[in-house]
Amino acid sequence: MVTTRAAVDVLAGRAAGIGAYPCLSDALLAGWIDVRKVDVILDGTLVLGLGAARDELIAQATEVARGLTAPQLVRWLRRRVLLIDPDVARKRCEAARADRGVELCWANDSMARIIAFLPAEDAIAAYTVLDAMAGTSDPTCADRNINQRRADAFADIFGTIIDDQVAPGGRPVPQRHGQRATVHVTAAATTLLGLDELPGELAGYGPIPAFLARELSKDATWRRIFTDPATGTYLGCGSRAYRPGADLSRAVRTRDVTCTYPGCRQPAIRTELDHVVPFDPTRPAEEQTTEANLHALCKRHHQAKTSKIWTVKRDKATGNTEWTSPLGITYYRSPIPVEVSPRMFDPTRRRTPPPQDLGDPPF
Repeated sequence: MVTTRAAVDVLAGRAAGIGAYPCLSDALLAGWIDVRKVDVILDGTLVLGLGAARDELIAQATEVARGLTAPQLVRWLRRRVLLIDPDVARKRCEAARADRGVELCWANDSMARIIAFLPAEDAIAAYTVLDAMAGTSDPTCADRNINQRRADAFADIFGTIIDDQVAPGGRPVPQRHGQRATVHVTAAATTLLGLDELPGELAGYGPIPAFLARELSKDATWRRIFTDPATGTYLGCGSRAYRPGADLSRAVRTRDVTCTYPGCRQPAIRTELDHVVPFDPTRPAEEQTTEANLHALCKRHHQAKTSKIWTVKRDKATGNTEWTSPLGITYYRSPIPVEVSPRMFDPTRRRTPPPQDLGDPPF
Protein backbone atom coordinates (compact mmCIF):
# COMPACT_ATOMS: atom_id res chain seq x y z
CA MET A 1 0.00 0.00 0.00
CA VAL A 2 1.25 3.48 -0.87
CA THR A 3 0.38 6.22 1.65
CA THR A 4 1.78 9.35 3.26
CA ARG A 5 3.46 9.76 6.62
CA ALA A 6 0.62 12.02 7.78
CA ALA A 7 -1.95 9.32 7.01
CA VAL A 8 0.13 6.75 8.89
CA ASP A 9 0.37 9.10 11.89
CA VAL A 10 -3.42 9.42 11.98
CA LEU A 11 -3.90 5.65 11.86
CA ALA A 12 -1.24 5.04 14.52
CA GLY A 13 -2.66 7.68 16.84
CA ARG A 14 -6.17 6.33 16.48
CA ALA A 15 -5.02 2.77 17.15
CA ALA A 16 -3.07 3.83 20.24
CA GLY A 17 -6.07 5.75 21.58
CA ILE A 18 -8.50 2.89 21.04
CA GLY A 19 -6.05 0.52 22.71
CA ALA A 20 -5.60 2.82 25.72
CA TYR A 21 -9.31 3.49 26.24
CA PRO A 22 -11.46 0.33 26.02
CA CYS A 23 -14.65 2.42 26.20
CA LEU A 24 -13.84 3.80 22.76
CA SER A 25 -13.15 0.32 21.39
CA ASP A 26 -16.38 -1.06 22.81
CA ALA A 27 -18.50 1.84 21.48
CA LEU A 28 -16.90 1.58 18.04
CA LEU A 29 -17.46 -2.20 17.84
CA ALA A 30 -21.06 -1.77 19.00
CA GLY A 31 -21.67 0.85 16.33
CA TRP A 32 -22.60 3.56 18.83
CA ILE A 33 -19.90 5.90 17.45
CA ASP A 34 -17.96 6.02 14.20
CA VAL A 35 -14.28 6.54 13.41
CA ARG A 36 -14.72 10.28 12.97
CA LYS A 37 -16.12 10.67 16.49
CA VAL A 38 -13.24 8.58 17.84
CA ASP A 39 -10.81 11.06 16.26
CA VAL A 40 -12.79 14.03 17.63
CA ILE A 41 -12.68 12.65 21.17
CA LEU A 42 -8.98 11.82 21.07
CA ASP A 43 -7.99 15.15 19.49
CA GLY A 44 -10.31 17.23 21.68
CA THR A 45 -8.97 15.83 24.93
CA LEU A 46 -5.29 15.82 23.95
CA VAL A 47 -4.67 19.21 25.60
CA LEU A 48 -5.33 17.66 29.04
CA GLY A 49 -2.36 15.30 28.72
CA LEU A 50 -2.28 11.84 30.27
CA GLY A 51 -4.08 11.55 33.58
CA ALA A 52 -7.32 11.04 35.41
CA ALA A 53 -8.92 14.20 34.01
CA ARG A 54 -8.54 12.99 30.43
CA ASP A 55 -9.61 9.45 31.29
CA GLU A 56 -12.84 10.69 32.86
CA LEU A 57 -13.62 13.12 30.03
CA ILE A 58 -13.10 10.45 27.35
CA ALA A 59 -15.51 8.15 29.15
CA GLN A 60 -18.12 10.92 29.39
CA ALA A 61 -17.61 11.94 25.76
CA THR A 62 -18.04 8.36 24.55
CA GLU A 63 -21.48 8.22 26.15
CA VAL A 64 -22.54 11.69 25.00
CA ALA A 65 -21.28 11.11 21.46
CA ARG A 66 -24.07 8.61 20.79
CA GLY A 67 -26.58 11.47 20.60
CA LEU A 68 -24.43 14.18 18.97
CA THR A 69 -23.09 14.84 15.51
CA ALA A 70 -19.32 15.23 15.14
CA PRO A 71 -19.46 19.07 14.98
CA GLN A 72 -21.73 19.14 18.05
CA LEU A 73 -19.31 16.84 19.85
CA VAL A 74 -16.42 19.21 19.09
CA ARG A 75 -18.24 22.08 20.82
CA TRP A 76 -19.22 19.88 23.78
CA LEU A 77 -15.59 18.89 24.31
CA ARG A 78 -14.30 22.45 24.05
CA ARG A 79 -16.65 23.58 26.78
CA ARG A 80 -15.69 20.68 29.10
CA VAL A 81 -11.96 21.28 28.58
CA LEU A 82 -12.38 24.94 29.52
CA LEU A 83 -14.25 23.96 32.69
CA ILE A 84 -11.65 21.39 33.78
CA ASP A 85 -8.63 23.74 33.74
CA PRO A 86 -9.32 27.46 33.09
CA ASP A 87 -5.69 28.46 33.78
CA VAL A 88 -4.32 26.13 31.13
CA ALA A 89 -7.03 27.32 28.74
CA ARG A 90 -5.93 30.94 29.23
CA LYS A 91 -2.26 30.10 28.60
CA ARG A 92 -3.13 28.13 25.47
CA CYS A 93 -5.28 30.99 24.21
CA GLU A 94 -2.43 33.49 24.67
CA ALA A 95 0.01 31.17 22.91
CA ALA A 96 -2.40 30.62 19.99
CA ARG A 97 -2.94 34.37 19.55
CA ALA A 98 0.80 34.79 19.13
CA ASP A 99 0.51 32.55 16.05
CA ARG A 100 -2.13 34.75 14.37
CA GLY A 101 -1.46 35.64 10.76
CA VAL A 102 -2.72 35.86 7.19
CA GLU A 103 -1.65 33.53 4.38
CA LEU A 104 -2.01 33.83 0.63
CA CYS A 105 -2.48 30.43 -0.99
CA TRP A 106 -2.46 30.03 -4.75
CA ALA A 107 -5.17 28.10 -6.57
CA ASN A 108 -5.78 27.19 -10.20
CA ASP A 109 -7.73 29.20 -12.79
CA SER A 110 -6.43 32.64 -11.68
CA MET A 111 -7.87 32.20 -8.19
CA ALA A 112 -6.30 32.37 -4.73
CA ARG A 113 -7.26 31.92 -1.09
CA ILE A 114 -6.60 34.36 1.75
CA ILE A 115 -6.56 32.43 5.02
CA ALA A 116 -6.70 34.53 8.18
CA PHE A 117 -5.91 32.87 11.52
CA LEU A 118 -7.44 35.30 14.00
CA PRO A 119 -8.75 35.52 17.56
CA ALA A 120 -12.29 34.20 17.44
CA GLU A 121 -13.90 37.55 18.28
CA ASP A 122 -12.03 39.32 15.45
CA ALA A 123 -12.95 36.61 12.95
CA ILE A 124 -16.61 36.78 13.96
CA ALA A 125 -16.58 40.58 13.68
CA ALA A 126 -15.11 40.42 10.16
CA TYR A 127 -17.55 37.76 9.03
CA THR A 128 -20.50 39.67 10.52
CA VAL A 129 -19.57 42.75 8.48
CA LEU A 130 -19.16 40.74 5.28
CA ASP A 131 -22.45 38.99 5.91
CA ALA A 132 -24.22 42.34 6.38
CA MET A 133 -22.65 43.75 3.21
CA ALA A 134 -23.62 40.61 1.27
CA GLY A 135 -27.18 40.37 2.59
CA THR A 136 -28.61 42.92 0.21
CA SER A 137 -32.03 42.97 -1.39
CA ASP A 138 -30.67 44.82 -4.43
CA PRO A 139 -32.21 43.12 -7.51
CA THR A 140 -28.93 43.58 -9.40
CA CYS A 141 -27.38 41.00 -7.08
CA ALA A 142 -29.82 38.25 -8.06
CA ASP A 143 -27.22 36.53 -10.25
CA ARG A 144 -24.80 36.06 -7.30
CA ASN A 145 -25.28 33.71 -4.37
CA ILE A 146 -24.52 34.73 -0.79
CA ASN A 147 -20.99 33.30 -0.81
CA GLN A 148 -20.15 35.18 -4.02
CA ARG A 149 -21.50 38.40 -2.52
CA ARG A 150 -19.41 37.90 0.63
CA ALA A 151 -16.32 37.38 -1.53
CA ASP A 152 -17.12 40.49 -3.60
CA ALA A 153 -17.68 42.54 -0.43
CA PHE A 154 -14.31 41.36 0.94
CA ALA A 155 -12.55 42.30 -2.31
CA ASP A 156 -14.33 45.69 -2.47
CA ILE A 157 -13.00 46.66 0.97
CA PHE A 158 -9.38 46.24 -0.04
CA GLY A 159 -9.95 47.45 -3.59
CA THR A 160 -11.21 50.75 -2.20
CA ILE A 161 -8.22 51.03 0.14
CA ILE A 162 -5.70 50.44 -2.65
CA ASP A 163 -7.51 52.88 -4.98
CA ASP A 164 -7.78 55.66 -2.39
CA GLN A 165 -4.53 54.81 -0.56
CA VAL A 166 -6.35 55.47 2.70
CA ALA A 167 -6.45 52.86 5.47
CA PRO A 168 -9.32 52.51 7.98
CA GLY A 169 -9.35 55.47 10.31
CA GLY A 170 -8.20 57.86 7.59
CA ARG A 171 -4.50 57.02 7.81
CA PRO A 172 -2.56 56.88 4.52
CA VAL A 173 -1.47 53.42 3.43
CA PRO A 174 2.28 53.16 4.25
CA GLN A 175 4.66 53.12 1.30
CA ARG A 176 7.38 50.53 0.79
CA HIS A 177 10.70 51.57 -0.72
CA GLY A 178 9.13 54.91 -1.58
CA GLN A 179 6.35 53.34 -3.65
CA ARG A 180 2.63 53.24 -2.96
CA ALA A 181 0.91 49.91 -2.40
CA THR A 182 -0.24 48.68 -5.77
CA VAL A 183 -0.93 45.58 -7.84
CA HIS A 184 1.60 44.94 -10.61
CA VAL A 185 0.71 43.17 -13.86
CA THR A 186 3.31 42.54 -16.56
CA ALA A 187 2.21 41.74 -20.10
CA ALA A 188 3.52 42.14 -23.62
CA ALA A 189 2.33 45.24 -25.46
CA THR A 190 1.03 43.00 -28.24
CA THR A 191 -1.08 41.12 -25.70
CA LEU A 192 -2.54 44.28 -24.18
CA LEU A 193 -3.43 45.46 -27.65
CA GLY A 194 -5.23 42.22 -28.49
CA LEU A 195 -2.72 41.10 -31.12
CA ASP A 196 -1.92 37.82 -29.35
CA GLU A 197 -2.94 35.73 -26.34
CA LEU A 198 0.34 35.47 -24.43
CA PRO A 199 -0.19 35.07 -20.65
CA GLY A 200 0.47 38.03 -18.39
CA GLU A 201 2.17 37.93 -15.00
CA LEU A 202 0.43 39.04 -11.78
CA ALA A 203 3.11 39.91 -9.23
CA GLY A 204 2.80 37.72 -6.15
CA TYR A 205 0.67 35.15 -7.99
CA GLY A 206 2.11 34.15 -11.35
CA PRO A 207 0.77 33.64 -14.90
CA ILE A 208 -2.74 34.88 -15.72
CA PRO A 209 -4.68 34.62 -19.01
CA ALA A 210 -4.29 37.34 -21.63
CA PHE A 211 -7.92 38.45 -21.36
CA LEU A 212 -7.49 39.06 -17.61
CA ALA A 213 -4.27 41.03 -18.15
CA ARG A 214 -6.15 43.26 -20.62
CA GLU A 215 -9.05 43.66 -18.20
CA LEU A 216 -6.74 44.73 -15.37
CA SER A 217 -4.91 47.16 -17.66
CA LYS A 218 -8.02 49.15 -18.59
CA ASP A 219 -7.88 51.47 -15.58
CA ALA A 220 -4.20 51.00 -14.82
CA THR A 221 -1.15 53.23 -15.04
CA TRP A 222 1.16 51.88 -17.74
CA ARG A 223 4.96 51.89 -17.75
CA ARG A 224 7.18 50.51 -20.47
CA ILE A 225 9.60 47.67 -19.68
CA PHE A 226 12.38 47.04 -22.18
CA THR A 227 13.39 43.44 -22.86
CA ASP A 228 15.69 41.57 -25.17
CA PRO A 229 13.45 40.56 -28.12
CA ALA A 230 15.25 37.22 -28.47
CA THR A 231 15.33 36.07 -24.84
CA GLY A 232 12.78 38.29 -23.08
CA THR A 233 15.45 39.29 -20.53
CA TYR A 234 14.75 42.55 -18.68
CA LEU A 235 16.87 45.44 -19.96
CA GLY A 236 15.33 48.51 -18.34
CA CYS A 237 12.19 50.38 -17.35
CA GLY A 238 10.74 53.55 -18.86
CA SER A 239 10.67 56.62 -16.62
CA ARG A 240 7.29 57.85 -17.87
CA ALA A 241 3.97 56.49 -16.67
CA TYR A 242 0.71 57.07 -18.48
CA ARG A 243 -2.92 55.89 -18.37
CA PRO A 244 -4.16 54.66 -21.73
CA GLY A 245 -6.53 52.27 -19.99
CA ALA A 246 -9.18 54.50 -18.43
CA ASP A 247 -8.71 57.67 -20.45
CA LEU A 248 -7.82 56.58 -23.97
CA SER A 249 -10.11 53.55 -24.12
CA ARG A 250 -13.07 55.60 -22.97
CA ALA A 251 -12.32 58.33 -25.51
CA VAL A 252 -12.01 55.94 -28.48
CA ARG A 253 -15.13 53.97 -27.61
CA THR A 254 -17.13 57.14 -27.06
CA ARG A 255 -15.98 58.50 -30.42
CA ASP A 256 -16.64 55.34 -32.45
CA VAL A 257 -19.96 54.34 -30.79
CA THR A 258 -19.89 50.94 -32.59
CA CYS A 259 -17.40 48.64 -34.31
CA THR A 260 -15.93 50.61 -37.22
CA TYR A 261 -16.36 47.82 -39.78
CA PRO A 262 -18.92 49.01 -42.37
CA GLY A 263 -22.39 47.90 -41.36
CA CYS A 264 -21.39 46.36 -38.01
CA ARG A 265 -23.57 47.53 -35.11
CA GLN A 266 -21.71 45.90 -32.23
CA PRO A 267 -21.65 48.55 -29.44
CA ALA A 268 -18.17 49.93 -28.83
CA ILE A 269 -18.39 49.06 -25.15
CA ARG A 270 -18.28 45.38 -26.18
CA THR A 271 -15.44 45.74 -28.70
CA GLU A 272 -11.65 45.53 -28.65
CA LEU A 273 -9.31 48.40 -29.44
CA ASP A 274 -7.15 47.94 -32.52
CA HIS A 275 -4.26 49.91 -34.02
CA VAL A 276 -5.18 51.19 -37.47
CA VAL A 277 -1.48 51.25 -38.34
CA PRO A 278 -0.27 47.93 -36.88
CA PHE A 279 1.68 48.18 -33.67
CA ASP A 280 5.45 48.10 -34.05
CA PRO A 281 7.12 46.75 -30.88
CA THR A 282 10.40 48.47 -31.84
CA ARG A 283 8.80 51.92 -31.48
CA PRO A 284 7.63 53.65 -28.29
CA ALA A 285 4.09 52.56 -27.39
CA GLU A 286 2.91 56.07 -26.53
CA GLU A 287 3.66 57.21 -30.09
CA GLN A 288 1.38 54.51 -31.53
CA THR A 289 -1.27 54.01 -28.88
CA THR A 290 -3.05 57.27 -29.61
CA GLU A 291 -6.65 58.24 -30.22
CA ALA A 292 -5.90 58.93 -33.89
CA ASN A 293 -4.41 55.46 -34.42
CA LEU A 294 -6.99 53.46 -32.47
CA HIS A 295 -10.47 52.33 -33.39
CA ALA A 296 -13.07 49.97 -31.96
CA LEU A 297 -13.50 46.55 -33.56
CA CYS A 298 -15.62 43.58 -32.58
CA LYS A 299 -13.69 40.33 -32.20
CA ARG A 300 -14.77 38.96 -35.59
CA HIS A 301 -13.71 42.01 -37.59
CA HIS A 302 -10.60 42.48 -35.46
CA GLN A 303 -9.49 38.99 -36.52
CA ALA A 304 -10.33 39.74 -40.16
CA LYS A 305 -8.10 42.79 -40.04
CA THR A 306 -5.28 41.08 -38.11
CA SER A 307 -5.32 38.21 -40.61
CA LYS A 308 -4.97 40.80 -43.41
CA ILE A 309 -8.15 39.57 -45.06
CA TRP A 310 -9.20 43.23 -45.02
CA THR A 311 -6.93 46.27 -44.94
CA VAL A 312 -7.82 49.42 -43.06
CA LYS A 313 -6.77 53.04 -42.91
CA ARG A 314 -8.27 56.09 -41.28
CA ASP A 315 -8.65 59.57 -42.74
CA LYS A 316 -7.66 61.94 -39.96
CA ALA A 317 -9.34 64.90 -41.67
CA THR A 318 -12.79 63.34 -42.08
CA GLY A 319 -12.64 60.59 -39.47
CA ASN A 320 -13.71 58.06 -42.11
CA THR A 321 -12.44 54.49 -41.70
CA GLU A 322 -11.62 53.01 -45.10
CA TRP A 323 -11.88 49.24 -45.45
CA THR A 324 -10.56 47.47 -48.56
CA SER A 325 -11.87 43.97 -49.26
CA PRO A 326 -9.84 41.02 -50.64
CA LEU A 327 -11.34 41.91 -54.06
CA GLY A 328 -9.92 45.43 -53.86
CA ILE A 329 -13.26 47.15 -53.24
CA THR A 330 -13.12 49.99 -50.70
CA TYR A 331 -15.92 50.73 -48.25
CA TYR A 332 -16.20 53.76 -46.00
CA ARG A 333 -17.49 53.93 -42.48
CA SER A 334 -18.16 57.54 -41.53
CA PRO A 335 -18.11 58.83 -37.93
CA ILE A 336 -21.41 58.52 -36.09
CA PRO A 337 -22.55 61.99 -35.06
CA VAL A 338 -23.13 62.73 -31.40
CA GLU A 339 -26.60 64.10 -30.73
CA VAL A 340 -26.45 67.29 -28.67
CA SER A 341 -28.99 69.80 -27.51
CA PRO A 342 -29.48 72.90 -29.75
CA ARG A 343 -28.71 74.89 -26.62
CA MET A 344 -25.08 73.85 -27.05
CA PHE A 345 -24.90 76.16 -30.09
CA ASP A 346 -26.52 79.12 -28.32
CA PRO A 347 -23.90 81.92 -28.35
CA THR A 348 -25.46 83.47 -25.25
CA ARG A 349 -25.01 80.30 -23.22
CA ARG A 350 -22.63 80.70 -20.34
CA ARG A 351 -19.50 78.71 -21.07
CA THR A 352 -17.41 76.85 -18.51
CA PRO A 353 -13.77 77.95 -18.50
CA PRO A 354 -11.37 75.31 -19.84
CA PRO A 355 -9.73 73.10 -17.23
CA GLN A 356 -6.23 73.87 -16.07
CA ASP A 357 -3.48 72.02 -17.94
CA LEU A 358 -2.20 69.39 -15.53
CA GLY A 359 0.54 68.05 -17.79
CA ASP A 360 1.17 64.40 -18.55
CA PRO A 361 -0.64 61.75 -16.46
CA PRO A 362 -0.64 60.38 -13.83
CA PHE A 363 -1.85 63.55 -12.10
